[in-house]
Amino acid sequence: MTFTTHSVMHSHILLSFIVSIVLIKLINCNDPVHSRVRRIVGGSPADVPPLDDPVVYLRFGGRSARVHGVREFPHYVFKGIRYAHPPTGKERFLRPRQFFLSGDIDATTYPPPCIQPVQGQDNVIGEEDCLFLNIFTPDLPLGTEGLPVIVWIHGGGFRYGSASQYGVKHLVGKRLVIVAIQYRLGTLGFLGTGTRELPGNAALWDMVLAVQWVRNHIGFFGGNPYQIVVMGQGTGASSAVLVALNDVAKGYTNGVVALSGTALSNWAVDSKPGETAKEMADLQGCPTTNPLPMIKCLQAISANKIVKSDSVIEASRLKQQGFVSGIQGQLSSSPVTEYRFDGRSLPPMVDGEPLDKLVEKKVPKIPLLTGITKDETKRAIHGKFGEEIKEKLQSVQHYLDEVLVQKLQSFTSFGKKAVNQTLHNNLLNVLDPFKFRNYVKVARNNLQEGISRIAEMTVDALFNLPAFLTADLWSKTGAPAYLYRFEHATRKKRAHHFLHGLPIVDSANDDVNDTVSHGDDLIYLFEANSLNGTPIANAEEDFTDDDRKMRNIFTDMIYKFAKRGKIDLNNKEVPTFSSDQNNYVQISTKPSLVNNFRFCQMGLWAGLTERLQSTMCNALNVLESQIKNTEFLLFDTIHSVGEKVHGTQDKVESNVNKVKDFVGHVVPDPFNLFGAKSKNTSTNNQESTPRRGFFGL
Repeated sequence: MTFTTHSVMHSHILLSFIVSIVLIKLINCNDPVHSRVRRIVGGSPADVPPLDDPVVYLRFGGRSARVHGVREFPHYVFKGIRYAHPPTGKERFLRPRQFFLSGDIDATTYPPPCIQPVQGQDNVIGEEDCLFLNIFTPDLPLGTEGLPVIVWIHGGGFRYGSASQYGVKHLVGKRLVIVAIQYRLGTLGFLGTGTRELPGNAALWDMVLAVQWVRNHIGFFGGNPYQIVVMGQGTGASSAVLVALNDVAKGYTNGVVALSGTALSNWAVDSKPGETAKEMADLQGCPTTNPLPMIKCLQAISANKIVKSDSVIEASRLKQQGFVSGIQGQLSSSPVTEYRFDGRSLPPMVDGEPLDKLVEKKVPKIPLLTGITKDETKRAIHGKFGEEIKEKLQSVQHYLDEVLVQKLQSFTSFGKKAVNQTLHNNLLNVLDPFKFRNYVKVARNNLQEGISRIAEMTVDALFNLPAFLTADLWSKTGAPAYLYRFEHATRKKRAHHFLHGLPIVDSANDDVNDTVSHGDDLIYLFEANSLNGTPIANAEEDFTDDDRKMRNIFTDMIYKFAKRGKIDLNNKEVPTFSSDQNNYVQISTKPSLVNNFRFCQMGLWAGLTERLQSTMCNALNVLESQIKNTEFLLFDTIHSVGEKVHGTQDKVESNVNKVKDFVGHVVPDPFNLFGAKSKNTSTNNQESTPRRGFFGL
């Protein structure tokens, strides 16, 4: 009892002493004379730790990893995560090998871009070892099913761009997980002949492997592995559709968003890959007769040298083929068609023409959202290619109404099909060029009007037609398909921030008013960065309230598609694309649903004669014989001696004979290209019987 009483007394005394000391300390803290001076011992003070460390623990393939990211308010970023082994040395040109993460992974800095040329310089940037991806997520795993995921495939003509160029805070702000991937560029990614020895498409396999990686790992980062949409722009868009069509990737994608490109775009598949491979081998002094020695030789060449040789090939093609080659792509190595059974016991990436797969309904039953900008080619046509076009209009007879029409037809899916299925190389068209006369007609010798008409023609043939055909054929499989046209124009054009180096992008020409050209829509989805991820100052300079409204509308549309596979306007669901309605969404600050997407123009380029017979298309008057009008010239032309020439009888007879050359040959019928019996058709006779095609139009 005594012991206990003394213990309590001592405790009270000790407590009183401690309280006294604390009060003295508090008084001294308020007295500047007696305030404590903090001394730093042993270096700088430690950073204040974040409220929640951006660290992800994952386990896959029997390995465990701890991935350290960064918090870039309000979301988390995991940068430069390797998904494949370095594609260097003997791995060059081969399919990528999956890389399994293990141990501590530093994901706090953006990866180097894939090696590519520096526009306007004899220099390159980036690394050959570049198969990395960046993950942006608003939340780390919360125990729920996870958020919708978008795998972003950048554009750039298969030669330019990086995953780090695209800031995604506005998309992530919509509650999306964004994964931006890198893939090999140029010859290093796409060299191929479609043969067993050099099948090509290594970069497409990079994309497939990246999508598989996302499916296996994204749940650790807050994403839903069963809600993955593959999305791309330009060549990235055509690649996204090719990935979705690939059997190996079946089940890994739950939707496709294709901006300004599809698998039916001319650049999507190289029809003559052997020529590109031979050009590259010749430039390097490598053998070209046997694929294996050629591959081994090219594997020993430095990556820098190969990238610079890509630029040589591109410049040569631009010079030889003119502005159309710059607009339609395929200036260097690109995807190729592989043989389905080549003895390698490996599945092909592109097993046949994409048009065939769509027509035969070999399409995954997943939703598609695809579309174009209003004036894809206009800025380049009026800008960097303007003088070249003027020269052609004044030096080549019937350039606008015959030569260019045939050239563009040869780039369409139908034109390529016609070439492949006939022995007569002149049969590049489905409808002969004379039937385009009223479509291309301009005031005589009006160069500006001629340039504007060329802009319209190139947009229709190279962008609108592939988007229209893809949406139409995709919808016929029973899967939802949506078509849009982006029409919001502003004074400042910013496509060059994302697509610098592409011939179709003219960063110097801001004088074409009310124009929405290739890539001008990207600034409303992404923030512009440099190749290494550094934000570009003033990229959003002069953004107006309408621009911000447009950004919210566009990002919201992408979110709803990724979330539900559907889109809506004014809280009303948009119907899927219909062959009867040709319905599409006009994207502007006041978006609307409109029918009859370029109704008569698509009828011309796709050869839909029943459509062209409708009263809506009377102005084109395509069914009357146009041969009698061949003497009419839209532009005076000048011979090399300087003499102006007009439509002479010799020219008339020459054109008539050219058309008559078609008679007796089996002219490809646009509605019989895919199995129905063709018939002999004279193109100078009026078609009296309407033909219904596989579009049901």
